[in-house]
Formats: sequence, C-alpha cells, structure tokens
Amino acid sequence: MEAKFAILMERVEYDFNVSVEFVNGENSYWTPTPIAEVEELDCQGIIDIGDDQNEFEKLISLIHEVGHVIFSEGNKLKEHRRIPLFEEALAWHLGYDYALLQGIEINLKEYAERVETALQLYTRGSK
Repeated sequence: MEAKFAILMERVEYDFNVSVEFVNGENSYWTPTPIAEVEELDCQGIIDIGDDQNEFEKLISLIHEVGHVIFSEGNKLKEHRRIPLFEEALAWHLGYDYALLQGIEINLKEYAERVETALQLYTRGSK
C-alpha cells in the first residue's frame, strides 16, 4: 500500500502542480492556492493527508482529495457550491478513476464501503 501511495503522490504532484503533505491527525483535505498567489507560490494547492490513518486510509484519502482537485480545475459548478454532497460523491468517483488510469488498483468493494460511510457521515454532519 505504501508503494501505491508513493507512486500516486508523485503523479498527482506532477500532473496537477500540487503539494502532498502529511499533517497530524486523521483528517485529510484539499486547499487550493488563491489565484492571486499561484504564480508566487508556484503551486496550485496543497493536499494534506492525516498521518494517523492506516496505509489504506491514506491512499483512499489521497484518491478522494485528488478528486476535489480534478473537480475544481476549470469547473463551472465551483462558483455554485450549493450541492456539497454531489461534490463529495463526485470527488470519490473522479479520484478513483484517476488512480485507475495511473495503474493504482484497490479493492473496489472495500473502497465503496468507505465511500458509503464517508457520505453518510457527511450527510449527518451537514444537517
């Protein structure tokens, strides 16, 4: 799993000009660089991966967060953030497709279970 993470991290950093970093805790997230600062920072944003996760969770967190990167790239819907559950589900889907294109295969059943759990938690938390 560590090798898959390393390969995917390298591809993501190269393909999307982002930095993948580890942060304390279990949470992972994507923070885009403000447009006015992109040239100065030479980076489109940062994907933070929680270091308290096991190797599988780190990998699927990276996959999910790259889905957010893909979604945010030139997407007209990003100006209308009224559909957060749609964006979360789409990020899981886009990230998984990207990982497959990079030759990173993971157990789809286990991935789908994690996606379902994450979306249920997100739905409960947004009420």
